[in-house]
Amino acid sequence: MKSRHFLSRYQQVMSDPCGLLDWLMRKIGSTNLVVFVRSVAFYVLSGALFLVLWPLTFVSPKVTDAISRAFLIGQTSILNLICGIRVVVEGRENLPDHSVLIASQHESTWETLYFHLLFDQPVMYAKKEIFDYPFFGRLTRKFGHIPVDRTRTSDAVREGFRRGADVLKSGRNLLVFPTGTRQGEKASHLQSGIGVLYQLAGTSLLPVLLDSGICWPAGGFLKYPGRITVRILPAIPAGLPRRELMQILETKLLSEGPPKES
Repeated sequence: MKSRHFLSRYQQVMSDPCGLLDWLMRKIGSTNLVVFVRSVAFYVLSGALFLVLWPLTFVSPKVTDAISRAFLIGQTSILNLICGIRVVVEGRENLPDHSVLIASQHESTWETLYFHLLFDQPVMYAKKEIFDYPFFGRLTRKFGHIPVDRTRTSDAVREGFRRGADVLKSGRNLLVFPTGTRQGEKASHLQSGIGVLYQLAGTSLLPVLLDSGICWPAGGFLKYPGRITVRILPAIPAGLPRRELMQILETKLLSEGPPKES
């Protein structure tokens, strides 16, 4: 009986790689020590992959784009196979065939990486200091991300809005996180700049829900096994008054909350 049960289970998991992964994760467990070891392995393997691919980013912009995608695909695979984290994307049919302003919830570093794949290398706002970092600063500049000046002078703010609108008018997507970064608590308001960008660019806005903080907590080292769900909601059309847009967006990003696992 035992051999028959084992054979049946073997056939089941081998026919479904995800089933095999889930089965192994349940057998191994998710104790703090195991999670720590998996997380260390994730960073070591990701770092090794980065060092292997990094020299190729000097070839040309097209090669840099391809290499960055290859790295993110590889890192996502490492996250899945080593840490037991799966990604489910709902609502892909809501992705428009033109440039769009993407307004997403923000729970961890994960979405700043994976969304490059999901939304075709969108432009993002980044702290000005990041542009001076070794390795990452060069890539940040190459991908056309927009530096945010912490002095927040009126001229700097206007320049940031102008550059964001220009990105959308040029045909690229712009990704912003109007809820800010949260560590478990629910965001209570949206940053008003999203309304300014929406009006300046004259384009539609795509709300996105996620729950990445469950597996990849903000500011944390450990990566916990589970499922990250991204839900792309229907786009909000262009041309709405700013107040109306903010009310709709607050309902989408604040009231609906992150996607629930079904």
